[in-house]
Amino acid sequence: MDKNQVIQLLRTAKRDHLAWVGRAELLVQGIPVSKEQIPVLHTDCNFGRWYFGEGQVLAKFTDFRAIDPPHQTLHHAYAQIFKLLLEEENPSFFSKLLGTARKQHERNMPAIEANMHALEQASQEVVRHLEALEHILHDMPDEDVVELFR
Repeated sequence: MDKNQVIQLLRTAKRDHLAWVGRAELLVQGIPVSKEQIPVLHTDCNFGRWYFGEGQVLAKFTDFRAIDPPHQTLHHAYAQIFKLLLEEENPSFFSKLLGTARKQHERNMPAIEANMHALEQASQEVVRHLEALEHILHDMPDEDVVELFR
């Protein structure tokens, strides 16, 4: 694999990550997204499969290793958001009649927003490390990049 191919794989992983975050944002905005589109476990998303799979050839780089904690953080924040939204999604007929479903939404909104903020902050950290990795790879001699895959 040459340097350009490695950089392309890194960019694809970054796109997958940003798409996942975008779907989480849509969910918070009330746009329906299937559960399958946003895996909760950090190892289940496309980015996570890349990171724990073929991306491991980059594990010698500090920026690569620094990705895992914020990646886990954003998935944890998403799990909290999903849980809070699920509570709202399935109100009983009785709670709808009494208006408690709306109150539940109002009570959950600060927690949803706080978790979304944490998710976005963690995502920015992941992207920052991915971009740093791309710069490192770009600056490396081609033969050194190829050597990573041996």
